[in-house]
Amino acid sequence: MPNVNEETLVEQGAIPPTEFHDKIERIREIAQYDIDSPQDLTARLEKATQGLLISPETLRSAAAALRVGHVVLQGPPGTGKSSLARALCEAFHVSTFPVTAHEDWTVFDVIGRLELRLHADRKEEIVPVNGYFTESVVRCANAIVRHFDDPAEPQAEWLLIDELNRAHMDRAFGELFTVLGTDAALPITLPHQRDGNRNLVIPRRFRIIATLNSFDRQFVNNLSQAIRRRFTFITVDIPDKRPMGATWSNTANPAPLAVQEYRTVVERVASRVAKRLTSLDTSRTQQETSDILVKLKGPLAALVGQLFDLIERVRYSGPDQRVPHLPIGTAQIIDTLELLLLRMSQDNVALEGAGDILDWAVSVKIVPLFDTDVVAPEVLKEFASTLSAPFDKATRRALLGIVAAGMHFVE
Repeated sequence: MPNVNEETLVEQGAIPPTEFHDKIERIREIAQYDIDSPQDLTARLEKATQGLLISPETLRSAAAALRVGHVVLQGPPGTGKSSLARALCEAFHVSTFPVTAHEDWTVFDVIGRLELRLHADRKEEIVPVNGYFTESVVRCANAIVRHFDDPAEPQAEWLLIDELNRAHMDRAFGELFTVLGTDAALPITLPHQRDGNRNLVIPRRFRIIATLNSFDRQFVNNLSQAIRRRFTFITVDIPDKRPMGATWSNTANPAPLAVQEYRTVVERVASRVAKRLTSLDTSRTQQETSDILVKLKGPLAALVGQLFDLIERVRYSGPDQRVPHLPIGTAQIIDTLELLLLRMSQDNVALEGAGDILDWAVSVKIVPLFDTDVVAPEVLKEFASTLSAPFDKATRRALLGIVAAGMHFVE
């Protein structure tokens, strides 16, 4: 019997190709394989999300939703939605194709288009260019076959869409409504591809994980019911309020999620600032991190606690309170403390002056978040009047500046 090489078997259809860009219609051959959930998925999820402030319930919900279909992680800015998306992919042993949605997206950006290319010899050529969705599906098919050959390879590649509601999804997704809403192997037509390479079937192992800012609704586009029906929405929120009597410096384990956030912020700030200060001499980074941690947990601990107290006031204010409600994310707290430490280092500020620097950091990092239509000016003004040291100077002035900027008269 003559030897038959792999290329011949691929061409004869005996085995699927390992590269589908020019063989898109053959993706149908591997489309029936669904997600292979690792037996140690729980352990993989815990490992992948170490350092993330995600409740166990949110984590389990997101994992279950991904086993069923496409997922949207929604919540306020800075709560770790994008980090959770990447961690979920790591836990499921898949690679990612990340993109950021844009208000100018059309079906040409999502599905594909024809482009005129000019070669080095000055010759022009019209070539097909896959859109984000099409390209990610083709890459997913390639990954599936590689995984069959070598289980150490990712089992799929998933499309990660950041800020989903920045785009006009009903306009951009077009024909995808049909294929995203069914398990049937229905092909979509790719008009930008050549004949014989136009019918795309979506593998059952393919997923979209999108993130959605649920707070700045006045600056984003609404998602239609048709889009919403094709995704499972998982909320990634700020940590639950600190239990009565619990202190920020509580060393108990396990600790409430709010206290875990405090610990995580301190550790992450120390690491980030140390790397910035020792970028030219990384041999000092570890020692610098330790020195910063000593400051944050010692002489600066009271100020850090006051910052968290301030954040707590606005995070969990109720409708009957004269305090503006804002779900401030963990990322903004980290940025504020990073500003504090770097400004102190830059200006050679002694510990006695740290309060004024923290006041400044809050005024330039946290206060701008209040400049939104969802906060009433009178509530903001009253809140500013209640601030005490160290937030009674720059922070108060910045808040009152927002109130003043919003006042206008029509004659």
